[in-house]
Amino acid sequence: MFGRLIRFTIGGIVASKMKFCHLFLFFAVALLATENRQVARAQSEPLPQKQDNISQQGAQPKLTKSPLAPYPEEALKKKIEGKVGLSIVVDAKGRVLNVKALSGPPELFQAVIDSAKQWEFEPPTHPPVELRAEVSYGSQKVCSAPVSDFGEVMSSAQLRNKNGKVVGMWDGDDYALPPYFTEDRKAGITGSIVLSIALDVEGKVKQIHLVKSLSPHLDEAAVKTVRTWKFKLIDGNPGDPPNDFQVQIIYRATCRPQF
Repeated sequence: MFGRLIRFTIGGIVASKMKFCHLFLFFAVALLATENRQVARAQSEPLPQKQDNISQQGAQPKLTKSPLAPYPEEALKKKIEGKVGLSIVVDAKGRVLNVKALSGPPELFQAVIDSAKQWEFEPPTHPPVELRAEVSYGSQKVCSAPVSDFGEVMSSAQLRNKNGKVVGMWDGDDYALPPYFTEDRKAGITGSIVLSIALDVEGKVKQIHLVKSLSPHLDEAAVKTVRTWKFKLIDGNPGDPPNDFQVQIIYRATCRPQF
């Protein structure tokens, strides 16, 4: 009887605001019981000869804690992505006794091993038990909107004058961005909305004009969201706040990495 395959996603969109991050990471973990020989061979290389005192039978213990180490800096620089196959030995308390990387990009091995050492499981029925695991590291890819998995919304935190000089910044970090409705994304709508805004003396948005439309649905939601924004003025007389400044909101469709 085949073991149960457990797969879940950790992460997804790391940040939607352009001031924070332009890289959107995807992590996935798959665990397979060692008795699932056929599936295990399809997922990773064969395990080395097993010790007699390590159980290969019984129900797979449930994963209860699964932190992941950061994407290795060198792997990011070299744009290295992929799956790493692991052998994991779990003790009677559900703690990881031993981890060994079996397959995948060597540049990702240490991060995956460091991750797995921190995992915790429900106590197995017949400890110790050896499990197979896969950890995937990769970045979401820009793709055709109708077949996309995710939608990303980005906007600058700055206001600039016609000469390109920064005259205002978001006043704080707790700002909502407009939604990217699934029906619009699946209809193939991507690109940007451009709004012209005027501020009052407190930096709140008092007027909005649509300069560039994307869709009536997204336009309306963008205007509603931007009305809640507040800016801290950096330049100019507080009694004469900046007016007619443009805000660009970008909508992008992405897909999960394919390994």
